[in-house]
Amino acid sequence: MDALKTKRKSLRTSFTATANKLKECLAKKEDAKDGDKLRALNSQLEDKFLRLDEIQNKISSLLLENTDTAAEYETDFQAAEDYRDNFLELKSKLETLLNKDSGSFLESSSELDVVKLKLPKFELKMFSGDPKEFLTFWSIFSKIHDSEELTAIDKFQYLYQSMVPDSRAARLISSFPITTENYPKAVEQLKLRFGREDLLVQIYVRDLLSLVLKNATTGKNAPDLATLYDMLETKLRALESLGRTKEKFADFLEPLVESCLPENVLRAWERSRISESTEDATSQRSLEKLMCFLRHEVESEEIIRLAREGFGKDRGSGAIRKDCQKSVYKDEPTAATLISSTTGAKLNCIFCDRPHLSQDCQRLSDMSYEDRKSQVIRKRCCLVCLKVGHLAKRCHSSVRCLICKRRHYPLLCPDLRKEKESNLSSKDRTADTEQRSTETLLTNLPSEHEIYLKTIMIRLRNRDKEVCVRALLDDGSQRSYIERNLAAELFLSPSGREIFSQGLFGGGISPASEHKRYMVNVESLNRKYSTPLSLLEQQKICSTLPRIHDRKLLSELASRGIKLTDVGRDSPPIRVLLGADILGSILTGRIEVLSSGVSAVETLLGWTILGLGKKREVVNLVTLSLQNMDLPKMWDLEVLVITDPIEKVNESLLEEETLTHFKETIRICEDQRYEVALP
Repeated sequence: MDALKTKRKSLRTSFTATANKLKECLAKKEDAKDGDKLRALNSQLEDKFLRLDEIQNKISSLLLENTDTAAEYETDFQAAEDYRDNFLELKSKLETLLNKDSGSFLESSSELDVVKLKLPKFELKMFSGDPKEFLTFWSIFSKIHDSEELTAIDKFQYLYQSMVPDSRAARLISSFPITTENYPKAVEQLKLRFGREDLLVQIYVRDLLSLVLKNATTGKNAPDLATLYDMLETKLRALESLGRTKEKFADFLEPLVESCLPENVLRAWERSRISESTEDATSQRSLEKLMCFLRHEVESEEIIRLAREGFGKDRGSGAIRKDCQKSVYKDEPTAATLISSTTGAKLNCIFCDRPHLSQDCQRLSDMSYEDRKSQVIRKRCCLVCLKVGHLAKRCHSSVRCLICKRRHYPLLCPDLRKEKESNLSSKDRTADTEQRSTETLLTNLPSEHEIYLKTIMIRLRNRDKEVCVRALLDDGSQRSYIERNLAAELFLSPSGREIFSQGLFGGGISPASEHKRYMVNVESLNRKYSTPLSLLEQQKICSTLPRIHDRKLLSELASRGIKLTDVGRDSPPIRVLLGADILGSILTGRIEVLSSGVSAVETLLGWTILGLGKKREVVNLVTLSLQNMDLPKMWDLEVLVITDPIEKVNESLLEEETLTHFKETIRICEDQRYEVALP
């Protein structure tokens, strides 16, 4: 390997010198005219890169065979990718210059002198088939559609990648084979299906009507004025972009906009109209004045809110609660409140706004005590029963906390927070003891076989970001998953969201939760296979799984020409799970059964094994516990399991102590289950 590295170093030096010469020629206007010189430098650079790439592949293979050089492999891989990117960038610039005439050649050469700014990359707008999104999508994609430098095949490929997977628009585009003749047909069908002007006009007009109906039915629960103004502006701008301008359709649009406004805002608008001179006012100007009036009202509310909340940090929770009581309960009669709270009310959770009881919300485990209490106050709910329409001091609910016995649900118990803090501190204090107990227990485990599951090392790539991770091939899982932290490391953008429950071992079913869906390129370590996959987000895939480190097993695999990627004595975490939705397309069908009974399975991503491995040899170290025992305990009756009849406790007293211990140690865990300590 040292000889290969020495040869690679010389080639890299020569490659860098040639690349610098080529950059100088591209940067000078007078040298840019000499096409023969540029072609000669390009040929030299390409020849040196090919030889460098061949040596790099040999070094990478040797590093992968040695499991102790993982960090060195990552550093070496990044350096090799820098040379590859440099070569491709120079080649692309050179091809662009040589394909243009002399005039444009000089012009493009002068552009190389411009200072380069590192700007974020543009991402294509994804279209799901919602007609409301078509105007925004097409205004961005039209730049690709109108480009004369791209071929129809390239435009078709960009159009296909801009569709949200499994959406109506994606199904429409995928029905056309990717050919030059089908591209204009696909665009025409996309516009006819989702971009018809009459359809979009009806959608936005119906949205305005829905705001009118919402204002008529919800009353005081309508959205705030700033949100309403933004919604109206969005719909009016969309109609204006479709040719329905304020000048032509003001008589139709103005009554709709006025009907969307709350009663107090509408009264203020009428007063402002009366106070102004209306001799030369037209309906067009009236609509413009109405939107201008709403804008000024929103700006005034922002100034008022800033003035009221400027010293909000000095106000306690009592002041906030007092403001909430004044704004909600003071100006509404008791009978009206009773009727509105008992007829047609939706039992939506105040924490996630979903149809279930607030005290049963699964998102409470992610919220602190302060966040829960402030959310209840913000929603103007009772602190006892979590319902709207009355105060806590007037609540007749029989709710009792299981922890402190006061009138509230356990999720609002202040003692729960103290208990969690004490539990955390006790865990820190007893960390060493727990570690020693764990070590003792591990020494007393009986000998057992190691069970190998189908684990493999793969590459995940997202644009210029690439990582090597450990994956589990599980045909018992219907879907494929990626760890949430890994998705953040790769800067993945979600392509969709799914809400579902997961079936657990033993027949249990987890609560329904939301999972983001990501598209990511998955490659084998040797880069011979690459495919885009759709993976769902998961907080944690599974616990630690052992790697293969049995030398006898590895030598037998090597004799059969099988090379595993997931080997070694360390156990990195599993960060990707490939389920049955993907395994069917990557299994080759080749299986090798070894002499030990372990089976090797070939996939397009590489080889993996599963089965029962060799027995683990465990040393019994029970004598360690005797060395740490205090000497007086050697003749203690309790240690010798000899009981004195005098020390027997009354049965009723024991029951009392047990009940007291139960009440003192019961608590609610983060997953909303009850837990009690052992006596």
